[in-house]
Amino acid sequence: MRPRTVSRLRMLVLLALAALIGTAVAVLPALAAAPSEVKLEVAQNCNQPNWPCWNPKGSPEGNVGFNEVAPFTIAQGGTISFEDNDSKALTDVVWKSAAPNCTGVEEAPPTKTWSGTCTFSTAGEYEFESEGLFNDGTSNYTKYKVIVEKSGGTGTTPTTPTTTTPTTTPPTTTPRMPGEPSQGSGSPLEGGSKALELAAVQHGSSVRGSVEISQAGVGGRLEVDLLASGASPARAGHSPQVRVGRLVRSSLYAGTTSFTVPLNAKGKAALRRHRRLTLTVKITLTPVHGAAVTVTRIVVVHA
Repeated sequence: MRPRTVSRLRMLVLLALAALIGTAVAVLPALAAAPSEVKLEVAQNCNQPNWPCWNPKGSPEGNVGFNEVAPFTIAQGGTISFEDNDSKALTDVVWKSAAPNCTGVEEAPPTKTWSGTCTFSTAGEYEFESEGLFNDGTSNYTKYKVIVEKSGGTGTTPTTPTTTTPTTTPPTTTPRMPGEPSQGSGSPLEGGSKALELAAVQHGSSVRGSVEISQAGVGGRLEVDLLASGASPARAGHSPQVRVGRLVRSSLYAGTTSFTVPLNAKGKAALRRHRRLTLTVKITLTPVHGAAVTVTRIVVVHA
């Protein structure tokens, strides 16, 4: 064989190898791409008997440990579906700080099985908590993280856009209630002491009220907890207190936000027994940027 022919064959072999390597390199990112959909369900026996937690749907219970499935990774624009069909482990999904767009997802302790879906249009890291799942102090099955990978790159911290309206009006000097924040431009509450509307005496098995959200609170998170004394639910102010109701709302808008917090089974039983229930209503408003604001009130509920 002539030397020129050998050289040409060698060149063809090298070109073929280069093409194969290039194809392999191009395939690797596709293989490593995050899924566009994740399906989660509550598994009663997540890692040990009676250790409920969120797991990928269809995972063998008892064989998939918490540390092996969390955090959950998903592509930008993807969805996570939640399904809690276990009546013995009813739980909620409460997003911390930034929250995706969700439908059908329970944000308060549910009384029946449920399912819902969240869509992640912004890349970054999201965190959520679920009450009633296993937590022995070291293995916390109540806190989860979702990593949303940005299209064509790594994720960025999700932020909720806010709208700031310029104003030249000086701040008012409305008197504040004890423990309530001032009406400064950085407060998520609008109007100082007038931000919260909550009747001191109410009837029925729910507590109703409203709160005025300022521009600084847009996109934030509202949590309302109903607390009663564990020793005597008919009287408040005695420790330890137990929670007898909870409501969480995310992605707040500016203006009036009304809320209705139903009593849970324990609270309803105490109300039936005593015919009246003295509650400490704890309202926590967490803005996207800045410190959380907490306001407490005493409300007496009559059957």
